Amino acid sequence: MIKTLLATASAAILMLTSASAADVFTQEGKCELKESSGFSNSDAVEVKFGKAIKATAKLYLDDFFDKKIINANISVENTADKPMHCQYYVAFFDSDGTLIGCASQGSFSDEGIKAGASTNFGSCLIPLPKGFHEKAVTYKITFYEGETIIGKD
Repeated sequence: MIKTLLATASAAILMLTSASAADVFTQEGKCELKESSGFSNSDAVEVKFGKAIKATAKLYLDDFFDKKIINANISVENTADKPMHCQYYVAFFDSDGTLIGCASQGSFSDEGIKAGASTNFGSCLIPLPKGFHEKAVTYKITFYEGETIIGKD
């Protein structure tokens, strides 16, 4: 009887912890960041990731209020049948592996991203001193998605 009770309790705890855990996706690669021309970023390095939340990052150089930046914004679509939360991290490195710059952003409400909804994360802008933009030759992205607010679960 006690063995059955312990086995049932262990299974319930395992189910609860696995249900609340976020999925994590990490990608890295080489990048040659190009300047955008006006509203066109067709030469951007494009990276796709995610499971229930389909995310696409477009990485490129841009001018933002007279500042030269690395633009690392993403668009996301929640393909799940329930609200989801996510958190996106992106970092750029030089040829020696030294961090050049980084940014992050995530779903920004307690409700998360509604089922079937799409949105853009537009605050992943990385201003750098002159001469550093060209040194960014690799990127690393980490993306968390889950049913609860990332960091609160």
